[in-house]
Amino acid sequence: MKKRGILLLFTLLSAAALLVSCNRDQPGAVTGEDFEITGDYVIIRPDNADKSVVRAATSLTGTLRNKGLDPDIGTDFVDRNGVAEVPLRDTEILIGQTERAESKEAAEGLGEHRWLIRTVGKKIVILGSEPAATVQAVGYFIDNYLNGETGLRVPADLSVEKEMDYMYLYRFTEGSGESYDACVTEAALQGLFNRESTHPLYMTSPKSKLPDEFLTLMRSDNRWMSGYGFVEVGSFDALLDLVRPFLKCVVIWDETVPATLNAATTAAGCEDGAVMTGKQYEAYRDKLPEKVIDLRGRFDGSRTGSVKNDVYRWAIDEYLASGKCGTAHLCSFEDSFFTRKNGDVRYVINRDFAVFHRAFVFDLSVWSDEVPQDDMKQKKGTDLETYEAMLAELKRQRPATELTEIDGFFSFNKYSLNGNNDAFTSKYYPTQFEWDAARIFTPYGCYWNSVAEWSYNMTVHRLALPTEPLKQNRPETEKTLKDDDGKVYLLLVTGDYDATGSIYTKMYDNWNDPGRGKLPLAWSYNPNLLEEYPDILSYFYETATPNDYFVSNAGAAGWFTASRVAEEDWDLYVKHNQKYFTLSDISCAPDFWDYQTFTDGIESKISKFAATGFGALVSNQLGRGTGEPMNQHIALSGVPVDPLCNRYVRGDAEACAEGMIKGIEERKRPGHATFMATRVIWSTPTYIRSCVEKIQEKLPDYSVEVVDPYTYYRLLGESLMNE
Repeated sequence: MKKRGILLLFTLLSAAALLVSCNRDQPGAVTGEDFEITGDYVIIRPDNADKSVVRAATSLTGTLRNKGLDPDIGTDFVDRNGVAEVPLRDTEILIGQTERAESKEAAEGLGEHRWLIRTVGKKIVILGSEPAATVQAVGYFIDNYLNGETGLRVPADLSVEKEMDYMYLYRFTEGSGESYDACVTEAALQGLFNRESTHPLYMTSPKSKLPDEFLTLMRSDNRWMSGYGFVEVGSFDALLDLVRPFLKCVVIWDETVPATLNAATTAAGCEDGAVMTGKQYEAYRDKLPEKVIDLRGRFDGSRTGSVKNDVYRWAIDEYLASGKCGTAHLCSFEDSFFTRKNGDVRYVINRDFAVFHRAFVFDLSVWSDEVPQDDMKQKKGTDLETYEAMLAELKRQRPATELTEIDGFFSFNKYSLNGNNDAFTSKYYPTQFEWDAARIFTPYGCYWNSVAEWSYNMTVHRLALPTEPLKQNRPETEKTLKDDDGKVYLLLVTGDYDATGSIYTKMYDNWNDPGRGKLPLAWSYNPNLLEEYPDILSYFYETATPNDYFVSNAGAAGWFTASRVAEEDWDLYVKHNQKYFTLSDISCAPDFWDYQTFTDGIESKISKFAATGFGALVSNQLGRGTGEPMNQHIALSGVPVDPLCNRYVRGDAEACAEGMIKGIEERKRPGHATFMATRVIWSTPTYIRSCVEKIQEKLPDYSVEVVDPYTYYRLLGESLMNE
């Protein structure tokens, strides 16, 4: 079904997948045998029609009226005396499963989830096996026979039958112990099914409202799911039956060795397998393939001195080094060490993504001088050695023209101060882990979609990639620079929405805050996430107020450490960012993170995609870099460059305002206006506005103005040129 004014799908729902049974090569082709729909026609629908069918019949009526006709519309109701509401006539358009003989005859041979359009004499029968199928048939008829060059002429021998567009719906099992195990299996099966099937499998949740909310949102207002029918999958057995045609093996993971959960997920993606515990396998054995990859009791630490690392070294050899893994994605998903007993499925429900992409899945520390909490007997640095072995093998296997996206974060409890307890002590903060991880993986040609937790249904949402680049706001009028000591220009960069988890949860919640639109805000996100949640990002663009703008977050189209990019990889990073900056209509990158100020050469590279302006947080984390602060200046390319203030405070407007005022003081330039771009993380527009009001109260002698990113960088450039 052609979807008017909405997003097209990728090849999974291409015309080739919707088999046509039609004796015409071109729908709507005009021949001498065609006849014309005239004002004599009446539209008939069932008296008890579903509301969606009623709306479809009304839509058809409206289309004909726009063509200059005024058709009658009625139902197939017949009273107790046999008197029809609308008397039979030869010129009828029958919508749905009416009591007319022509509709009944057509319904007899119609298969499940299918629809047809056919002519019987001069009658036109439009019928689906279910209401959603009828709606799709009506849409197809309008698009192909009423809106083309043929006017209102219809082939006399018209006969079209198609499978409807539909999705399957299944509710996750979420909880601890065996419920956790079931959720693992369900997520892996979803990934395999969505890779192979023409009909997506969408998962809802007993614990999170968001999958249902996004399903409702994308079915509303003619968005991309509105043309779909939905088929419920009511049980785990039914799910296995649905996916079974695509299953080639079972991968059994060892609950006593948590790392085998990740190895099993990797294997399932590469081998088209179901991920199960031994108990699950025995319970469903009759429904499963004969091939079994059993990871129980297989690893003893004899290779690395660590059972955990032996698991990953085996997986590297078996799947990454062999070329069986895809190289577009690595998945940093927390294993079951803490999560199974707690029923924490934040990195379970998204395993469809790993299986779909045949990605290598891991959960490793980056520290060389302390052991992780999940493997305290390993030699220090063993995790890091495996991490770097994985990255090196990835780079060997990956085509020279590609980069790799790392999806997912890390366990705060295992690898940082968050996990400190009587038996385990870390000296590292979580932020230090993330900075060091980016430092390590960047030279291997990787970038980060960091927090992929709670990211439901990425393998479904990805189908809605826009057919053309998104378009965001530009300022309606150009402000004139007031370049004196009493003026302060603020750019409010609200993030961190650089990952699927924060897009799906935090940005969606904050976007719906009633205070949005009161101040210019630069919503900072990773535009590369158009690959995972294109429909959600498109929704933000569609519903933006004139005060909502979009910029990139934490390293542009994915987080990477610019000063660590291998020289031979820079062209790849530039092309990657140019692609997604163009698709998202972004030209500002205020939020790079690095250990040192950028060289002229790096600034020239960044200017190729961040042509309006860019900036960075420069920090000497762990003594890794110079730590020299970045100053406001104009790059050799002519693009303004600006340090990003990091003095925000969440949940305390008074403290937040005081921190921002310190940032303003640090950026004062005698004789010129003060410019400050500042991060405000995971906060509502209402809260951000309260912080700005506090700043204005505390700086009564200054004219403090919040401006959009385009105005900010333009005025900053003009002010810097005045020096």
